[in-house]
Amino acid sequence: MTTDRTMNGSVPPGGVVHEIRWSEALPWWLLVRAAGAAFSPSVILLAAFGAVAAWAGWSIADQLGIPGVARPLVADADAGGIPSLRSAGLVPSRRGVPWLARAATLLPRAAADVVGLLGVPFRASASFAEMTGALLRLGWFILVWAIFGTAISRQVGLSLSGEEAPGVVGATLYGSRKWLPAFNSVLFVLAGIAVLSVPGAVLGLLMRTGWGLAIAGVVWPLVLAGALVLAILAIGVAAGWPLMVACVGVERGDSFQAISTAFSYLYQRPLHVAFYGAVAVVVAVPALAAAGVFADATSGLAVWAASFGMGHARTEQVLTGLAGGADASWGMRAIAFWHRGLETLLSSFGWGYFWSLVTAGYLLLRQDVDGTELDEVVLDEPGTAG
Repeated sequence: MTTDRTMNGSVPPGGVVHEIRWSEALPWWLLVRAAGAAFSPSVILLAAFGAVAAWAGWSIADQLGIPGVARPLVADADAGGIPSLRSAGLVPSRRGVPWLARAATLLPRAAADVVGLLGVPFRASASFAEMTGALLRLGWFILVWAIFGTAISRQVGLSLSGEEAPGVVGATLYGSRKWLPAFNSVLFVLAGIAVLSVPGAVLGLLMRTGWGLAIAGVVWPLVLAGALVLAILAIGVAAGWPLMVACVGVERGDSFQAISTAFSYLYQRPLHVAFYGAVAVVVAVPALAAAGVFADATSGLAVWAASFGMGHARTEQVLTGLAGGADASWGMRAIAFWHRGLETLLSSFGWGYFWSLVTAGYLLLRQDVDGTELDEVVLDEPGTAG
């Protein structure tokens, strides 16, 4: 029997189905639309600006000798995990979540560096220099994406809602005006963690002595109870920070709105977060693979075309030089520079993809928790500057 679905979803008898609203039948289809928005030149350029700015800051930190995350991030076959990430406290042991420890080995290098840095400040064995270095690097990373992540969220949010997107210049100006709420949302949570850790620090002073260690053994259940609150805040800020940025981009919200929204969505709908994350990964893998194939094909075919004029011997020298050989001529360095630029562009495409899918995930979670329509985005008021 054929049916005709009305606007409110009811089906009158004897009707005919003329159209299926996928946005209503499958809300998570918005993630696929966001994936398409990530291919727009505006998003790619914004992501490239952010990736270059983050790389530049970390390169300066390297030159200054500021400690970072250990490299390479490789799996330890005997220990069953990633030493640098596990020692940072981010990757659980195989006894806890075995598949997560294995999945962490598949992270791109840029993402793995960020994940590795995240746990250093919370690692009990970290030195003061390591903690300071990690905080400085993370602070720069958060600052950069407070600008460009907010800009991409604004661009994609308006695009998904059917409104006119501001473009590269307009989105960048928006991010430069609204970076402070996005940045402070993380800073405020970290400040709360620092304040709540003071009682533990006082107990730690007592633990320098034998009798103080005995007292700690008696009251340790209370310490664990307090640490549970710290865990809620730490996990919330690590996993919810992208949602905070998306909140500022979509809602034009302040820091406190971004914090409350991100924690609410994360802890009220954890299964929804996990599901949307899984869908986002499924959507992202073929697109990122296609981008990688095009990047490899572009760099490879450039050398291939030039090889007809260079000849076999010279081509081998060029390929060796691009692979890190001893040829330090200006021309070889210039060609290698452009090849690295292409790799950076591919990396920036991944960041643009990430923020596009985060924005769609935010809209979906907002509908699940608050009942807000997916196409509702707070617009700029006429005559306002931010």
